[in-house]
Amino acid sequence: MSFSLRNIFLSITILFVSVSIFAKPAATERPRLVIGIMVDGLQQKHVDLLWNYLDPNGLKQIISKGANCENVYYNIVSAGNASDIASVMTGSIPYYNGVAGNNYYSRGDKDIQSVIQDDNQVGIGTKQTLSAHNLLSSTVLDELMLAYPNKSKSYVVALNAEDAIMLGGHTAQSVAWIDDEQSKWVTTGYYADGLSRWADEMNVNGVFKNYTERTWGPLFNISTYFSKPNREDKKWGFFYDPMTKKSKNSSATILKRTPSANGLVAELGLKILDQEQLGMDVYPDMLMLQFTVRTPFEKTSALQSAEKEDMYLRLDKEIQTLLQKIDVKVGLDKTLIFVFGNQTDVHSPSELGENKIPAGYFNADRSMALLSTYLIAMYGQERWIEGYYGKNIFLNKQKIEEKKLNIREMEQTISEFMLEFEGIQAAYPASQILSMGGNANTEMVRIRNSSNKNTVGDIIFTLLPGWIEVDNKNNPVGESNAIVSYSPVYFSGWQIKPQTISGAYQMTDIAPTLSRILDIPMPNANIGKPIEELLK
Repeated sequence: MSFSLRNIFLSITILFVSVSIFAKPAATERPRLVIGIMVDGLQQKHVDLLWNYLDPNGLKQIISKGANCENVYYNIVSAGNASDIASVMTGSIPYYNGVAGNNYYSRGDKDIQSVIQDDNQVGIGTKQTLSAHNLLSSTVLDELMLAYPNKSKSYVVALNAEDAIMLGGHTAQSVAWIDDEQSKWVTTGYYADGLSRWADEMNVNGVFKNYTERTWGPLFNISTYFSKPNREDKKWGFFYDPMTKKSKNSSATILKRTPSANGLVAELGLKILDQEQLGMDVYPDMLMLQFTVRTPFEKTSALQSAEKEDMYLRLDKEIQTLLQKIDVKVGLDKTLIFVFGNQTDVHSPSELGENKIPAGYFNADRSMALLSTYLIAMYGQERWIEGYYGKNIFLNKQKIEEKKLNIREMEQTISEFMLEFEGIQAAYPASQILSMGGNANTEMVRIRNSSNKNTVGDIIFTLLPGWIEVDNKNNPVGESNAIVSYSPVYFSGWQIKPQTISGAYQMTDIAPTLSRILDIPMPNANIGKPIEELLK
């Protein structure tokens, strides 16, 4: 009897130990830490021009000792960072993940809403109530947290709310972004830990304020820069105070477009890395950081000002410090680093126009007014256009039904009329776009990829090359109108071999690549494929 019980006990013990072993990831098979770096405005051309001025231990180390994927592109229409980042993190497109842009027109509210607006949430340090509830699929960060619940850790530090929430997905422990009106870190109650202790500490102990008080002048002698300053200062070369207001009527400052913002992100990121003991056990952790190379009052995304060069050079030093601290704390050989940018045009419409290249800025207000007049002449004195946002026209369906008009004929009529406007390339009824299939890299497929049934209008149009849409505040609604929009993508650390990968990939291929390396399920709306050269 005792022998039988002993055997049963030993069997249970062996089974328990086996389960425990198999529940733990093997330390040698995957990185212990993943650092994701998104740089707003990053362009490969800029990096190439500044290559000889970059520190060997900063961005140059990531590129030269890692994998440079030189032909990675977004197969979606540029509509803001939210959709770009969501595509990277979900391995999918707005058609599936639901995030077609930073904002969308809400038929129910008859107004333009932020894609992260959520009245059911509470803000922490802010009156904004935000969440990832409109992100309809899981992200690679979500899948990591689901694979190792209560074991893996994940944090996000970013400049803007949309960027932070798309990087954090649904399950990050804490995300933080900069409030440039109150000058502090803020977040949403949507995430389990709320505002991290370390972000709150920076708010309270004066560290955040210290960064806002750092005036910005050239890192080096102004004569060593390729370009002249955008706003020249006779004493310093150029000079900016991060607390300068964006405009006379704005309560927001230019903080997010100065090196102080990048310094704040790096400082909090390193604090979280150290205090939360990221990468210190066999369960992979993830830290997502967002930086910028945007400058105050810039009129072009090209590298044509001393300020922009300086932003790169100062960011390079932040990355150098980050890599050094990671190496000491975790080890670069145990850390996978990946870097990516958003969609930006190489040249602005203004720059193209100055060089006699057709281009322009499209403001929809005048077009919508003329369209409304045309529809009144065609169908009678009614408000036929209900709303508009981001190249999507929303019809007053209730009124069309009341008048017993054929909505498909009206959509086709409007599509044909829109072609008369300067700057418009093509226009299509949304029903035609959403019902099409195929994976060809055509304009219509790209529009379909960028549309979601929950937020799409009734008619969608596109702009000619060189044209950018702007809102009434002259803010761009998407910053690239290239037929194929490329972005720098770099992988470094862990077991990544130094190489240049010239094969064509899409930004949706980043998430499945990370999933394969981490040996976790791919996001549930993933359509990408792993970058095979990285896995060899």
